[in-house]
Amino acid sequence: MSYIDLQAALCDWPYDPEKISVRKILGVDGAVRIQMRVELGILQLEAEGRPDGARPYGCGSLLEFHHKRLARHERRNGTPIGYDISSHECYALRAEASLYYRRYIAFFVLEEYDGVVRDTSHSLAIFDLCRDFALEPEDNSVMEEFRPYVLMMDSRGRAYQALGEQQVSSALAHVNRGIMHIKGHYEARGQLEAVASSEELRILRALGLKLSEQVPQDSVLVTRKALRAAIEQERFEEAARLRDALKNLYHPNPSARNCSGKEIIP
Repeated sequence: MSYIDLQAALCDWPYDPEKISVRKILGVDGAVRIQMRVELGILQLEAEGRPDGARPYGCGSLLEFHHKRLARHERRNGTPIGYDISSHECYALRAEASLYYRRYIAFFVLEEYDGVVRDTSHSLAIFDLCRDFALEPEDNSVMEEFRPYVLMMDSRGRAYQALGEQQVSSALAHVNRGIMHIKGHYEARGQLEAVASSEELRILRALGLKLSEQVPQDSVLVTRKALRAAIEQERFEEAARLRDALKNLYHPNPSARNCSGKEIIP
């Protein structure tokens, strides 16, 4: 077995501790991959499927495997009650969420927001699965402390997706919905002090302020028309976002207009 010395590749791409360095490459097999320069080398991720290229139990991911197993349980029993995920399985799911975390950060740097939303959604679904079905109590909550961060990244990804389509009001709705979900998370856990100190909320409020300044003067009329069209076409998720946007246009978030701190939004 022969090994490849990576020194030349590392020298050609120096590590910069001040930024996240990411690039896309075309593999020898023709597949697109993502590389991230880290302190001790180069991390390589698959752009599609599970980031490490694995297919656990013949599935695209552990999340997919558990969703299929849960569906079989429901068909047999008529209810999800009684479906359990062991501590070992929860550990493996947390490891998978960590892989997707690395990739959605890479996608964010690359400004590929479809990838950000896809991977944050995957991570949030893992959080939900462990919260709802973990056999051991500690596994129900061990990932919940990371939920605000993932919700923030998901909201930013969706907002920048909408901005790419020139939908400023929809982008603002995604941000406001993210703020609502993060606040709800803290309130449900009795962490009311975190609402005031949360960095995730600060970032989203700062982004919301920037977006509100870009909303056109006739945005209320435009948003109303878009809302009616979404309802008529039964695009109810989009209608809910537009309804949130309309509320914000009438009653802008005061906390967003008073936010302060260093600007860190890319």
